[in-house]
Amino acid sequence: MVNSVKKYSDLKTDLKFGLRGAYLFFGEEDYMKQHSLCEVRNAVLGEESDREFRHKKISMPEFDAGKIEDAVNVAPFFGEGQTLCEFHEIKFSALKESELRFLSTVLTDVPEDVVVLFYCVSDELDYGNLPKNPSKLLSRLADFCKPVYFPREDELKLIKWTAKHIASEKLSFENGVCEALVNGCGNDMFVLSNETEKLCAYVKYSGKSKVETTDVSKVCCKNTEVKAFDFSNALLNHDTDKALGIINEMKLKKEKPTYVLSTVLRTVGELYSVKILLDSGHNSNEISKELKMHEYKVGLYRKNCINRSADKLRKLLSVCTETDIKLKSTNADEYTELEKLVINVTC
Repeated sequence: MVNSVKKYSDLKTDLKFGLRGAYLFFGEEDYMKQHSLCEVRNAVLGEESDREFRHKKISMPEFDAGKIEDAVNVAPFFGEGQTLCEFHEIKFSALKESELRFLSTVLTDVPEDVVVLFYCVSDELDYGNLPKNPSKLLSRLADFCKPVYFPREDELKLIKWTAKHIASEKLSFENGVCEALVNGCGNDMFVLSNETEKLCAYVKYSGKSKVETTDVSKVCCKNTEVKAFDFSNALLNHDTDKALGIINEMKLKKEKPTYVLSTVLRTVGELYSVKILLDSGHNSNEISKELKMHEYKVGLYRKNCINRSADKLRKLLSVCTETDIKLKSTNADEYTELEKLVINVTC
């Protein structure tokens, strides 16, 4: 029977009542993925002195069927209890049909005292468009693994998570602090966690017990999403100097244009979605619910696009998409193509 794609909440049930068989960790949110990996290790191995003998961690940039079979079926010489077999760096999207059949044979009947965990970074597995349209490969792997999906968390959840993080430091915070943190630092939970810890340390060092929004602007670093927002505004405002200045800053910091452009695409796409809903008569609360976007961000986008036409946003989205495709499908110089985009849009 095919396993349905699980979420972290489903995994917590298994962690509580016992892990069995093979699991597949995948998705974009590496912070929660690594957090869950630690939880699995503790649940399976415990704190016993023999845990190192029952823990097999294997990196496999080149697929090795025999190594997988041995790890799963050969019991450790020392220690009692469950064994955890972790496999990293397997490029599932490159596996041959014969290799998938082999995995199916080995993992369909995993010994009861063994837990298998495949840990994927985002480019190692094409998982389709979840939750409705999983890829054929993911559906195939779900025949013999329990897939656990770690997507990027939405803004509302990140704001709540940040609030708990600050509260755990025995600090209070004024309204807007968590929203400002997420808006300024983005939705990467590693970045958000580091910036929140830095913010709390600064507030304590200052002798205060309450975090203020001004503290966020003083301490926390703006991320690529904010740069993408500024870049998008420069394009929309036909501000050639501003847009080229951002590109020059990217060059100095050796930032990847493809990453910034993908964020620009998301930003312009969200602006366009907000504009369409505004034009159809939706208010901020309705837009927030429809797009699952926090009202704080809806407010920023509303101010940004209220005097812009939907057609202008659509055209910019189209031009950015064409440039993104060119960057990913040719050997053209990435910075040059980005500069060409600026000239075409702003001049």
